[in-house]
Amino acid sequence: MERSIPSQYLLILIALVAERGCALEVICNGTDLSLEGLGQAGTRVGEAEADRVVANALHATGDAALGLEVGQQINLAAHAVVGQTFMACTNLAQALDTLVKYGPLLTGGQTQLHLFQDSERARTGFEIELQAPSLAMRFTHEVIFSAAQKTFSDLLQTPTDQLEVSFPYERPSDITPFGVIFGPDVSFGKDRAVMSLPNTIMQRALPTSNATLRGLYEAECARLLAHLADSTSCAERTLMALEKLEGQYPQLEQMAAMLNLSTRTYRRRLEAEGTSFQCLLDRVRLRHALTYLRKPETSISDTATALGFTDASNFRRAFIQWCGESPTQWRASFQRDGGPISKRPPDW
Repeated sequence: MERSIPSQYLLILIALVAERGCALEVICNGTDLSLEGLGQAGTRVGEAEADRVVANALHATGDAALGLEVGQQINLAAHAVVGQTFMACTNLAQALDTLVKYGPLLTGGQTQLHLFQDSERARTGFEIELQAPSLAMRFTHEVIFSAAQKTFSDLLQTPTDQLEVSFPYERPSDITPFGVIFGPDVSFGKDRAVMSLPNTIMQRALPTSNATLRGLYEAECARLLAHLADSTSCAERTLMALEKLEGQYPQLEQMAAMLNLSTRTYRRRLEAEGTSFQCLLDRVRLRHALTYLRKPETSISDTATALGFTDASNFRRAFIQWCGESPTQWRASFQRDGGPISKRPPDW
């Protein structure tokens, strides 16, 4: 699956930050993005560049809750054909199924959405799973949940109440914006990132329901999703394989064999895509490392072992090379700020 998101989402972020006096060149620093390119219909932006824009925006504004505001600006039109499909659904439950099914068109490859059901409490919703945890973890969760809340309200054409939302990071110092958007039932420091509503609300009929249009729109969603899957590059296939082999990372020759390629052909294809096996391996190791470092109960030594390093000192040196700071420093910053955006290694 291609790791990219619709450019419309970045345009909303850029506009919000520009309103605060930040120049475009600052927001897009370190990328090849331009307003002209982002504004073209159907444009998608690679997640590496998208993460860089988010990093620049958070740094420029100093607003850790920026994702909440961005989510509130994402209307149904911003979701393009998926948004049109939402509107044609019979009820919220059907719209939720559409969101989970075609989520990759909206969230990219590293974020997955799963259906959540609590039969005992008669609640339904969705869960966010970061397959390859984003370096902007807090922003990612907040923008998705905030946008979902707005989407639900827009579909019902009335504010949604009785929302329950849980976030997988520590409680921020100021939770006022969360209460304004989601209501009083917001919790932090949970194992799962979940948003849910009572089943009675999920079954409410949508004023814009249209079964005929829904069939047409969903067919287009399916076509776009298949196109993304078909466009998976050799590097993407490598990343997907490595992410499933946490702690048991193969050598280059083994990975080539797993992809049914000769070592020479595999190396040449990665070079043509502007990367290397070692760069991809380090990228996945970093993502897995950040997952462990977010858990206070996991020691640095245990993290090093889980990632296949012979000792903690080797892991520490590699992590400094990747992020420009030690694992201990990164963990301290994360616990203090709720999820920093670390510096990327060269060529990522």
